[in-house]
Amino acid sequence: MTDIPIGKAQSIVADAVEMAGGQRALARLRGISQSDISQSLNNGPHDARNRVLNGLGYFVATIEVIRPMKGQNR
Repeated sequence: MTDIPIGKAQSIVADAVEMAGGQRALARLRGISQSDISQSLNNGPHDARNRVLNGLGYFVATIEVIRPMKGQNR
């Protein structure tokens, strides 16, 4: 399985919308909120994008890192 950069999420959603025949059609086909689809296409909240991608069969993996706060480097 090949990972896909999160930067491609918007184009994946846009392609799915086009293939379904519109946002409303995709929402009905996949059981996703139409407003979540709209928000994911318009750089809305990440949780909306993640719900849409999950509905399209993608798992959004998050890698957590830590960084020292400014002035706290030792």
